[in-house]
Amino acid sequence: MNPNHHRGVEKRPKVVIIGLDAATWTLIRPWIAEGGMPNLAKLMDAGVSGKLESVLPPITPPAWTSFMTGKNPGKHGIFHFVEAAVDSYEMDYANGGSRRSATVWKILNAAGFSVGTMNIPFTYPPEALDGFQISGLDTPSANSPFVYPPALQRELVDHFGKIDHDVRFLGFMSTDRRRAQVLAEMEKIDRQWAGVALYLLEHHPQDVMMFVFMSIDTVQHYFWQYMDSSHFLYDPKAAPRFRNAVRQVYERLDAVTGQIVEKLPVDTTVLVVSDHGGGPVVDRTVFLNRYLHQLGLLHYYKSGGDGEQGRFGLHRIGSKVLRGGFSFLRRSLSSRQKNLLAEAFPSLRKRAELAYTSFQNIDWDRTKAYCSEVLASPPSIWINLKGVKPRGIVEPAEYNALTDFITEKLRELKDPRTGEPIIARVYRRHEIFHGPFAHEGADLILDWWSENSLFSTQPSFRKDGAKPAVVIRDHRPSEESEWGGTHRLNGILIGRGPALKAAAEVANAQLIDLAPTLLYLLGSPVPEDMDGKVLTSAFRPEFLTAHPVRAGNASGVSETHRQSGYTEQESAKVEERLRALGYLE
Repeated sequence: MNPNHHRGVEKRPKVVIIGLDAATWTLIRPWIAEGGMPNLAKLMDAGVSGKLESVLPPITPPAWTSFMTGKNPGKHGIFHFVEAAVDSYEMDYANGGSRRSATVWKILNAAGFSVGTMNIPFTYPPEALDGFQISGLDTPSANSPFVYPPALQRELVDHFGKIDHDVRFLGFMSTDRRRAQVLAEMEKIDRQWAGVALYLLEHHPQDVMMFVFMSIDTVQHYFWQYMDSSHFLYDPKAAPRFRNAVRQVYERLDAVTGQIVEKLPVDTTVLVVSDHGGGPVVDRTVFLNRYLHQLGLLHYYKSGGDGEQGRFGLHRIGSKVLRGGFSFLRRSLSSRQKNLLAEAFPSLRKRAELAYTSFQNIDWDRTKAYCSEVLASPPSIWINLKGVKPRGIVEPAEYNALTDFITEKLRELKDPRTGEPIIARVYRRHEIFHGPFAHEGADLILDWWSENSLFSTQPSFRKDGAKPAVVIRDHRPSEESEWGGTHRLNGILIGRGPALKAAAEVANAQLIDLAPTLLYLLGSPVPEDMDGKVLTSAFRPEFLTAHPVRAGNASGVSETHRQSGYTEQESAKVEERLRALGYLE
């Protein structure tokens, strides 16, 4: 039993953080202007608000991990849903166990504060906190040990029944009925997490508490095109029914925010944050490995065809997977199904990757650069470096000239309608990442999140090697389940509390600033190795005068080998889930 249970409301939360994954001002501000989103509007009037710049690239695992550590990925070691295996070309699934830097939760515990967190992505396996931790989307299944302490998991299941992290059937939204089913299921999951949050506030209050809701991210990915008549996938027939799908999720979570705030003492500081923003997918598709092949940097084996799957045991996967392999890997797994990505069912994953990324057909002995194209966000480019990759051929002396050449060639990819470059900026690894694990990031990171650099990617196959590397998609509704929305760099920050200014805008806030700001707010020193800064502009001048910012010892990093991964049993669970989803026969 949690010792706080008996103290009941004696413990009053000092800070409550509400995470709204992917929430964006581009939608919230106009809706507030129309009189919607009353609870967020009220918090803004009483407190501070502003854009919150995510990490680069703005994707969920590194973003929330940078939020929790106050550090860039080069210091915490989580770059994506997958990480490059050390001694092969395969990508392994990452989870919270890949994190190699202390979380702000542990630092707060050490400073004497109790902490409770719910549903933050990339917190599996849960940390043994003074308080509790309920893991988020990297949880393998409802039966996994995703709550610390274990007694709390039993208590929650007794009280709420099975706790579901993810929406099923996203890959099957080919009819309006199925789309409506998914929206209903999203509502059910939101209501479940709202119920859990209110229960925890009442029965297990902690000094610092955080509750995350994921449904804005999901609904923007799958339903943005129904509210945006300029979208290339806009469907005038389905629009009347689903035009408000995204807004309804925002309004629902605004109401949940109101319910949570209502339960809090007036002097509790409330923060509302998102890990990145959202915006529409555009009609420009780039085939990156195809382009690298055309530049003479990626070579395929000459013999055999793409139909060799049987040789690699792929006949064991149902024909549905072969037909819909990419809707499985890219659409479903990378939506609110992202947690499936984190459940490495090794043989299925490896076979699927062999079949669908053409990795099996790449001749590594003649390849200088490549992408792993299994993920929905456009992939980064890796250099096949000698001494680093098992069959690396690029000499270290050639590295800079090669990355310069690729960068230049990527700038030559133009939108045929405007003649403008599609990829506005290419970052070298060292421009974004710094720290002991920076070398684990990809070599070149392509900007796909800025307004002048929007594009999607699709997997490249050897047989299509001569086709154009840039394709402009047809403007018509999609026959199947497809992403209409993706991420943007800027999320949201709202804060209300006795130490914070009222009705004020905060400028230049970054996601990595939240951990140092939280420590400062609670009177703790800020570890000197955090990359974020205290958001002093959010605080009342008299508070700043009375409480100078103090630097503390580095929170440090753990040993350099990764501790991530899942047990064989956890790995096997994904097969059951895939069968339930209808991807395996």
